[in-house]
Amino acid sequence: MFIHKKLCLIILLAASFLLWGCQTLFFHPKRSLLYTPETCAAAPENYFISTTDNLTLHAWLFRTKKPNPKGTVLFYHGNANNISTESIGMLWLLDAGYNLFTFDYRGYGASEGKPSISGILQDSSDVIDAFMEIKNIDKFNLILYGQSLGGAGAVYAAANSPYGDKFKVLIIDSTFTSWRDMAREAASKIPVTWAFQYPISWGFPDNMSSKDFIGKSKAGNILIVHSKADKLIDFSNSETLFKLANDPKQLILFDNASHASIFLSYENRKILLDYLNSKLD
Repeated sequence: MFIHKKLCLIILLAASFLLWGCQTLFFHPKRSLLYTPETCAAAPENYFISTTDNLTLHAWLFRTKKPNPKGTVLFYHGNANNISTESIGMLWLLDAGYNLFTFDYRGYGASEGKPSISGILQDSSDVIDAFMEIKNIDKFNLILYGQSLGGAGAVYAAANSPYGDKFKVLIIDSTFTSWRDMAREAASKIPVTWAFQYPISWGFPDNMSSKDFIGKSKAGNILIVHSKADKLIDFSNSETLFKLANDPKQLILFDNASHASIFLSYENRKILLDYLNSKLD
């Protein structure tokens, strides 16, 4: 009987640790930058953004060298690393004639603070306010692009920023429906945490999620993309978001791409560029 009670206590303590620590363990920021503006051929410009709770975020603006830029993409990167690693997969947009503006959430790269769900959502909205104040870049043909974790931030910002209606297109790439569903799904795939998938998910909010805000987006068009081969976030998340999204909207499901790597393919890039050409001035 004593052993049984001791085992139950261990399980309870383990579940409690997972419950209260899971948000902290969820984020995977990296502080050191892979490259700096001085060592990058694309030569991004540094910007520093003040949040509403008085933190400073680090941002980069990459300018296309093509004459007459087609527009500017505001890119919200995923959960791991920082802008120096995550921007690499988006620099092809410069060759396609687009400017690229990206930033690090609190606790990532050179940005101050520690990551949290509410904080990252606030950063996602604050960064738009700061971008709109930049004087030396046109604000025509704005595109809001969120990848994985960044998709949750982009959806939130498109619904809550006073500038949400300035975006011609909102792109949601490989994103989850809700924080709680994402946590349970991730925990269910790991043998050690399988038994705790529901307690772990309770450590995440059941609100402030993409499914709550996608129907309130102010963006002119919504494009949702996902790979059927995504083993981290199932493409059914994007199917659900598509059903909840405002018109005009489009869902494109790709084959054989791993998580958040759809546009490493030249063929898939062409599909995206053709879509943008049809929606922009």
